[in-house]
Amino acid sequence: MIIDLLHDLRTRNGRTSIVLFDPAGGLLVAGASKAMTMWTVTGEGPPAPRGYARPGRGPRSVTTAGFHPLSPVLATNGGRDSVASFWSWEDGPGLTPVFVHPWSDKRAAMAAGQVGAAFGLAFRPGTATLATGHIQGAVRLWDVREPGRPYRLGSLKVRAAYVDALAFSPGGSTLAVADHAGNVDLWDVSARSASAPVPVMTLTGGRASYLSFSPDGGMLAANTPFSVALWDTGELSARPAANLARGPGVPTGLARAVAFHPRLPVLACGDAQGAVSLWEVSEVRRPRLVSVTPVHHRPITTLSFHPSGTLLAVGARDGLTALWTFAES
Repeated sequence: MIIDLLHDLRTRNGRTSIVLFDPAGGLLVAGASKAMTMWTVTGEGPPAPRGYARPGRGPRSVTTAGFHPLSPVLATNGGRDSVASFWSWEDGPGLTPVFVHPWSDKRAAMAAGQVGAAFGLAFRPGTATLATGHIQGAVRLWDVREPGRPYRLGSLKVRAAYVDALAFSPGGSTLAVADHAGNVDLWDVSARSASAPVPVMTLTGGRASYLSFSPDGGMLAANTPFSVALWDTGELSARPAANLARGPGVPTGLARAVAFHPRLPVLACGDAQGAVSLWEVSEVRRPRLVSVTPVHHRPITTLSFHPSGTLLAVGARDGLTALWTFAES
């Protein structure tokens, strides 16, 4: 398995915090410290710019984002105010704001000095349910069938003051929440418990800013300070089933981002030395390092596979956004 550079989409929007494809694979978004950019991805030639936006006031950071599963709407979150926004691209070539900061934590974030804080955002697959992370350890669930009129369904609390990352399982019944104290809490948010989530288990492995479920839901990966923790969700225990730390003779670096391949038992990891490593994880307790590719001279901050699995989007601290091809051999 190898990756090769296809297109350099570098912007001047500052640090790239999040890259992601829409579920159909026709759009790519890069959120950064000054703005966000959307491209149309056709597979023929370089991606074409589709939209550009600078949300909020003051620092216009987009630190996390998610595509609405049922509407042509993008949800974003980030910046000093933890400003959350909805953006539509249906009526024109740009990004049109639909509704801005319905759950802003402006006062609390400023009081705590959490400049540029990201508190997580994730859509429940196939539904209009959105989870958002907040200061003081709160996670809120919203019904956003009408993005201009979000309706609050319920909430849950984690032990630490800040939420660092959120991820739904592919089936949508479990929500993983990483907090500032290094815990990853699993919550039952199935239909019967959407308004009153039920705690399932707390995983420990180190503070994580990135969470990713495998496509079949059998594994959960989290970037910890010095490795990537991998849990078997079928046989859950608090400790990871494996830790993906690079071995002798292989350059080391702090783990920054993780992403599962949509079809293969492969996990991509980006690190602080600008490298992307590919791991074969068909056996969760015996992960195998397949390749390490230096892709940049600055830390990798975000990764995202195209739904087809043939492309990997990579973002870096200095504003790099690039598309790489992925080949099985």
